[in-house]
Amino acid sequence: MLPDDIPAVHELEVRLFPVDAWPLQMFWDELVQPETRRYLVAEGPDGIVGYAGLMCVEPIADVQTIAVVPEYEGKGIGTALLTDLIAEGRRRGAADILLEVRADNPRAQQLYVRFGFEQIHVRKKYYRDGVDALIMRLQLEDVLAVHQDIVHDAGPRPGQTDEAGRAGETAPTEADQK
Repeated sequence: MLPDDIPAVHELEVRLFPVDAWPLQMFWDELVQPETRRYLVAEGPDGIVGYAGLMCVEPIADVQTIAVVPEYEGKGIGTALLTDLIAEGRRRGAADILLEVRADNPRAQQLYVRFGFEQIHVRKKYYRDGVDALIMRLQLEDVLAVHQDIVHDAGPRPGQTDEAGRAGETAPTEADQK
């Protein structure tokens, strides 16, 4: 994610998370901390179709946000973004990656479980509309051994990004097609 991407990302944020949208300034504040943060965008023919961010302060990394516009769900974009965030957590020396996911979002929960995340806690009424958050953890030491089919494939890596951290459109993985 580059500074020029922030207005479009914020527009998507408000569209995708109307109740819990981050204020515009929060994206600016996150992006200016590259020593502990990594933010990505995924682009389609019509512009940005997904984005994600990771904060890492050893030994813990935390998925700050991840989103894909509904029209592009099921195309491997969430998989690509999450793959890159996990790789970044590993590069930065994290032992675990944590995230919060809405208890009423089974699609996102399934993605995380596919990657080996396990639910470790529930934060009651975490979101502004009263929905609980499931706290999930991925222990990195064994993610590659258990999930090689997700984080490695014979072709180009699904989470491959350019120098600016942009994840391009990706073909659906076998898991996405199920």
